[in-house]
Amino acid sequence: MENEDRVSDDGHLHPAMDVNDAPNELIKAVDELLDNLSSKFSKVSTEVFAKSSSLPTRVSAVLIGLRSASG
Repeated sequence: MENEDRVSDDGHLHPAMDVNDAPNELIKAVDELLDNLSSKFSKVSTEVFAKSSSLPTRVSAVLIGLRSASG
C-alpha cells in the first residue's frame, strides 16, 4: 500500500487508503473504544461495589465512636 495519495496521468485520484477499507477501519476503532470503555466500566463498578459493601461497617464504627465520645 502507498503512503500518499497520488493522481494518475489521466487525472484520477488514487488515495493511499482504499476507500473500501475505511468502514472496516471505523468498525475496528469503534470496537476497540467499546472494549476499552467496557473494561474501565468493569473496574469502576468493582471499586464502587467494594466500597459500598464496606459502608455499613464503617458507619457502625463511626456511630460507636460517637456514642463512646458522648457517653
